[in-house]
Amino acid sequence: MVALALFWMTSLSWGAMGITMTVLPEVWLAFLNRLMNDAWRRFWVTQGMILGGLVLAIGTTTFQGFWLWVACGFIAVGKACILLGSSEAFRTRLMQIVRRWPYWVYRGCGLVTLVLAVLLAADVMLHG
Repeated sequence: MVALALFWMTSLSWGAMGITMTVLPEVWLAFLNRLMNDAWRRFWVTQGMILGGLVLAIGTTTFQGFWLWVACGFIAVGKACILLGSSEAFRTRLMQIVRRWPYWVYRGCGLVTLVLAVLLAADVMLHG
């Protein structure tokens, strides 16, 4: 029961991220900038990413597309560990690279994230 609630929260957060990246990429960039500059916020967001990634990797073995969710979980855990342990110089360089991307890149990534959110929600409804 708790795992299903975590799957739903993961799906909702991915959906919110996907909509924000697709519709308002400048708001997404402002959020990323605040996240990279505030150590306390970055710590809690990365802890949430690790928890969500581990729940996806461990708890979705009965789902139809479990290989997709395990891969997404491991990517989330890896990304969170990199963000958690990275230096200030690395995060600054990363944000400089991300700020140079055109908005269509954010919109494409947002659509992919939104599709993953809908697929996870459908998988939870059908097999959870």
